[in-house]
Amino acid sequence: MVKYIYKSVILLFIFAGALFYFGHEMKTDMAESTAEVSVSEETNPYMQLRTQGKTINTLYAYSGTTEKVVRESITPIDQSKKLSLLISGGKSRLINLEYRVIDKETGEVYDTGEFHAIGNKQKKVDIVFRYGFKTSTEYILDIKAVTDLGKVVHYYTRLKYYLDDSHLDEKLAFAKKFHTDTFTKSKGVELARYLEPSAKNLNNSLADVDITSNVDLITWAGMSPKIISDELITIKEYNMETACIQYNYFVQAATAAGKEIYHIKEFYRVRHASGQNFLLNFERSMEAEFNPKMAGMNSSQLKLGITSDNKSKMLTNKKEDKLFFSRNGVVYQYDMKSCRVNKIFSAFSSKAPYNYRAYNEQGIRLLKVDEKDTLYFCAYGYFPRGRYEGDVAVVLFEYTAAGELEELVYMPMSTTYQQLNADFEEYGYVSSRGVYYFTVANTVYAYNMAAKHLKKVEENVREHSFMTMEGANCYTWSSSLSKGYGDNITIYNLENDEKKMLYRPDENSYIRLLGVIEDNMVYGNVRQADIGKMKDGSKVIPCYELYIAGTTGEIRRKYSRKNAFIQKITSNGNVINITLCKKNRDGTYVKSGEDTILNNTENTTLRFEYSSRITNKCLTEWYIRFPSSYEMRLQPQWGKDVTSLKTSERYVRLEQPKVAKYYVYAGGKITDSYENASKAIKEADEQMGVVVSSNHQVVWERSGAFLQNMIGGLELTKTSAEVSSIAACAHMVLKVNHLDLEASEVAKKGETAYEVLARYLQRPLNLKGCTLDEVLYFVSGNKPVIAMTGDRKAVVIGGYTESQLTIYNPQDGKSETVSRAQYEKIFEEAGNYFIGYMTE
Repeated sequence: MVKYIYKSVILLFIFAGALFYFGHEMKTDMAESTAEVSVSEETNPYMQLRTQGKTINTLYAYSGTTEKVVRESITPIDQSKKLSLLISGGKSRLINLEYRVIDKETGEVYDTGEFHAIGNKQKKVDIVFRYGFKTSTEYILDIKAVTDLGKVVHYYTRLKYYLDDSHLDEKLAFAKKFHTDTFTKSKGVELARYLEPSAKNLNNSLADVDITSNVDLITWAGMSPKIISDELITIKEYNMETACIQYNYFVQAATAAGKEIYHIKEFYRVRHASGQNFLLNFERSMEAEFNPKMAGMNSSQLKLGITSDNKSKMLTNKKEDKLFFSRNGVVYQYDMKSCRVNKIFSAFSSKAPYNYRAYNEQGIRLLKVDEKDTLYFCAYGYFPRGRYEGDVAVVLFEYTAAGELEELVYMPMSTTYQQLNADFEEYGYVSSRGVYYFTVANTVYAYNMAAKHLKKVEENVREHSFMTMEGANCYTWSSSLSKGYGDNITIYNLENDEKKMLYRPDENSYIRLLGVIEDNMVYGNVRQADIGKMKDGSKVIPCYELYIAGTTGEIRRKYSRKNAFIQKITSNGNVINITLCKKNRDGTYVKSGEDTILNNTENTTLRFEYSSRITNKCLTEWYIRFPSSYEMRLQPQWGKDVTSLKTSERYVRLEQPKVAKYYVYAGGKITDSYENASKAIKEADEQMGVVVSSNHQVVWERSGAFLQNMIGGLELTKTSAEVSSIAACAHMVLKVNHLDLEASEVAKKGETAYEVLARYLQRPLNLKGCTLDEVLYFVSGNKPVIAMTGDRKAVVIGGYTESQLTIYNPQDGKSETVSRAQYEKIFEEAGNYFIGYMTE
């Protein structure tokens, strides 16, 4: 009998465990219980790394295992393979540590180690790695720690091993000297040698200074800032010749309004070669900490000071006597009657040391103030304190007129703030029905606050097929999200939950979503027979007519041009720029001109807006300007901070990206993301950065190619009556990737080289528009590139030196060494149409 009781109990536990597991993994709501908690301080310690005698790379604690996505630092190690962990800060302490050295691509663990019973006063842990690292290869270091509160946290960096001297000391010393010299005006002449001044730089703001700025801005213009914090040094990217180094610190400076505090981030790209150092890039951002006591009483304006954040959303209640705005991870409410500023929400505690506040990896989105004066907003990114300390998430809040802050839903993600910030679309909307609409990682969600339920509106959306009519609070999308044209287009009104469908004109045509302009949608009609290719082989979906439509589908304007098609449009303000094309006798299309349409709209004057002033000392400073009728009768003061909030156990888990995206890392952060690899590469080249895919592989890196390389194992495929030039080139690439196919199997009439590769390889890359220098990065990594040389003619680039290329020409039936400069011109004349690929 006892045996059966035990069996029943065991089954009950298994059932309960299964419920927990599957409930945890499903993207559905969890059980809810509400409680009021106080807003706590930061508890997790941080650590810095000491390598080759240098203290660098401040690491912050993450709650989850996100080792593949954290690219915030890279730590060079030398042949000693030694690394010291310097532990600091936090209300809790670390008692146990484990580390893993992980392959960045496969996730295979190469080396492990443990440190148990760390003492109360022990602030340093020394590691000597046992693994035989490959030189100049990136690895992931995952440091797993247990705190005295029983919490498990992770610290991440990347490792790069060099047997020979990589000149870390010299690179850091150069950045240190440049950084120090900027605080001395007399060093301006010496600093000027490294700058590249540009006439395009207005040199009127200290918020964003770079290598093209004049030396006066580099040396802080009329200001004399004093450093008031540690100078945290982080290496962002590293190789034998170059290093990307970030300085992160706080300064205080006297201004006309009083002493102000600023958060400074400096980025250096340094090259060490032949015993000399060169400055390849320099950027510095300067962001003022908001203080209401700096307000301009004479002009009745709140001072924001030196900042590049001069476009973020501001909201008011219906009476317009309370203004809501956010700065640097803090949500403020300004009471215009009492002239008091209340802190509603803050990423950091009021007592947070500067070394915590330096890691400001969080954003704020103000959404709506309703009829009851309730503010809805979301905080997203890395949470440095509270119940979600160490998590990366999106959290939706409401703040009531009674001064109560409540968490409505918590949505964790296995990513970093940088990637989430790129994936989290700016537009969000809260309807009067209590539904919050937002887009993360190409999935559009709707969260019903009353029903506490999350649903997908659409998933796998793309920028050319799903758009926001922001002025009308509507979404619009094509029935074919992958193509952007199809049988119909949907206009979805988020306020009243109504959908309007626009259909194709007939069964022989498609309707194509072209764009949005203010509160209107722009679409065109396409004859199926007209869909074809441009002269360079890229696909074109030409519209024979264009329409501008309102939220209910009503036609507001029609446009067409005789003997011309609409290839694409871009909108800027109330102007639509149209690219036209025409059809050649051979059936291909060429660009034939441009046109514009002016969309007539009523001008609206903002009652609350940002305004700037320029002074001799601080240059451009920003203010919040109020309606002309408002008079600031009292000097603004700090009001009451929110010290507690209502929380719930309700959360929903957002999905990871499914649509391939390419992120540009430059200046120590993600600067942009694209669905098109070539656009990302061109942007990264311009910014001296790196391109990383949505599955966290490095796609392309500035200065990442060898001076020369020759791919082994390439075999020539010749053209024939059955095998075109494009098919032959694709066959060569597939054979290198160990796909045993006949060339005649690969051939398919009318397909582009990209389309052929896409049938067999998981990650082909359309590199159209990239330069030869840019695509040789792939050849450097032993991935041959297909290059178009003319109409339906292609070659495979299989090797290169500084002056020559090795190409495999299926039409001539031979591989040959040719002039790099000569073929660079041939590729340019063919439209720089290259096709590459990524391996898993």
